[in-house]
Formats: sequence, structure tokens, C-alpha cells
Amino acid sequence: MTRHYTCSSYTISGLMPGRERASRHPLPERLTACQAAGYDGLWLHYRDYLEQRTAGHDDYALRAMFDEAGMNHRGIEFLTDWFLDSAKGREAETACLAAATAIGASVISVGGDFGQRGIRQSEMIERFVELCSRAADADISVALEFVPWSNIPDIATAVEYLEADNAGLMVDCWHLFRGGMSVSEISRIPRDRILAVQVNDADAIPAGPLAEDTLRRRACGDGAFDLPGFARALDATGTAVHFSVEIISPEFVAMTAADAARFSLEKARAVFG
Repeated sequence: MTRHYTCSSYTISGLMPGRERASRHPLPERLTACQAAGYDGLWLHYRDYLEQRTAGHDDYALRAMFDEAGMNHRGIEFLTDWFLDSAKGREAETACLAAATAIGASVISVGGDFGQRGIRQSEMIERFVELCSRAADADISVALEFVPWSNIPDIATAVEYLEADNAGLMVDCWHLFRGGMSVSEISRIPRDRILAVQVNDADAIPAGPLAEDTLRRRACGDGAFDLPGFARALDATGTAVHFSVEIISPEFVAMTAADAARFSLEKARAVFG
């Protein structure tokens, strides 16, 4: 089976998540690096989009950059706090949808409540349906990512959110394995609801709390995850979505954009083909 790959924004940003800037590498440099490595697409963080606009790049110019680099598969990541009635949450959602429209992305990724604020699941689902409705107005799908330390910790919980037609899941192997799930649980997700897949690797034993350990990911094949089993479980569903390589680690942060793109894709292809 021929695999196709996109690069996560974090893999090639040159910065750890949560910093003031979205990336230390200019966007044209990242796009060129992904093109040279052989990636078919790139995920852009919505904060990165805002920074590009502030730097003077309009939507037309941004889409042209992606077109010229041959990054035909595009997504926007990573929206949080969409379930809060706050100015910050509304501004982030607006930016996320605007970014998707600007570069021609068909999907945005979102996460649950990492702050564990005790929001009822029924209320979370209601707000997720509302978010999906707003995204549908722009012909955009919403990929919900289950994360073990959030209030959407696993596949079983995440599938309960899939009420809207444009709702689906982001399946990250790191969260699946670190969350103690079996690859067999992937079969619980309807084929057309797997909107995105993220691949990476990690050591056999977590180094501290999962929220910290997730910042020590490894390139595919350099850890202990059953990545071949993960791929077989996905193939069994019949999904054909691209694999997005998402590696968050100090080692990748230290790399040039060219090296991060080349090495991440080489390692993924060595495992998945």
C-alpha cells in the first residue's frame, strides 16, 4: 500500500508548543523543506496564520505559497477552549476557520478540556455540534483529538461526539498507546469519520506525567510503539487518509527545517512504506 504523508506544524516549527511564536523558521522555508523531503502537505497552526497576516502576507499570498510548494493536503491545528463562552475562545475559533479558508484546508483539529473544568459531557457535545455547524458553513470538517489527560481521553468517549455530518476524529498513535488503548479499538470508528491520523513513536516507559512525556516524542521506529499494528488496524477500516508525522521533542526543535522534514519523513516511510 502506498502511503501519503503530511507534516504536522509542530514537527517543523523549531519551537516547543506554548511559546510566544508559532515557529522560528519562516513559512517559505518550512514549505520548501517539506517539498524537498517529499511531503504531500503541511498542517498550519492557526496562531501561525495570525503571525503571517501580521507580517503582511494576505490570504492570497499564503495560499499561493502552499500551491507553489505542492502542499496539496492542508489542515489547521490546534483549537482548544472552543467549548468556553469566552472572548479568547471565540477569537481562536474565528482565526482557525479563517486560516482554513485562507489556505484551502478542508479540516481543522481540536482538543477537549485539558483543564478538567468539570464540564458535563452533554454540554461539551452540544457545543461541539455548534462548532461543527459553524465550520460546515465554510465547508470545513472538524477532527476531534482524544487525549488521555483531557475530558475526551479515549476513542470510546470521542465517538460519542460524532453527531454532525462534518465531525470526525484525529487518531494520534501517541495518545492511543499512552492512553492504554488497544489498536483493536480503532475498529469502533466508522471509516468516514477518521479525518486525520498522526504518527510518531516514544519510549516504552513514560518519562513523567503524560502532559510532559508528550513533549519527548521520537521519530517513527525509534521507540516502542507497535506502529505496524497501528497501521494494520487503520487499513482494516478502509480509511485512506494521509499520515501526518507529528514529532514534538527537543531534538527536533534543534534541527533546521530541512533536516526536521527530511528525517521525520524518512523514518516514517521506513516503518509504514
